[in-house]
Amino acid sequence: MGIWATVEGNLTKNPEGRQVIAGGEPRNIVELRVFADVNRRVGDRWEQDDDRSTAVDVTIWAEGLGKAVLQHFRKGARVKVEGELFLNEYTDADGAHHAGLRLTAESVALLPYRIETLVFAPSRRERDAEAGTGESARPRERSEA
Repeated sequence: MGIWATVEGNLTKNPEGRQVIAGGEPRNIVELRVFADVNRRVGDRWEQDDDRSTAVDVTIWAEGLGKAVLQHFRKGARVKVEGELFLNEYTDADGAHHAGLRLTAESVALLPYRIETLVFAPSRRERDAEAGTGESARPRERSEA
């Protein structure tokens, strides 16, 4: 295992889904970019420390998590991402060498900043009760001893 890291910051663009070939099989992944800002106190206010703030590219391989991120996350959202962090080195089409931080996400959380409304889906128990199925909709039988 490499470096386990937690990155908190804002999404710099909307998450993007794409298909890749991994192990000879097609896989759906989601990619996003998090600007991990570091702030410091200067007098009586906080300022961003540009020397320590950086963008981190994130890849989500878990399809269920990726679908949820594509559905609910947008540019500007404040997120917390945990996973394995590594230095991603590559050469572009023009032959220039580049390097940046990349994180393979194990978990992604939406933080409650800049959210105007939040609606929760009903629980499975609530859905079953409405449909007249499931444990919560049936009266329990009692056995008498």
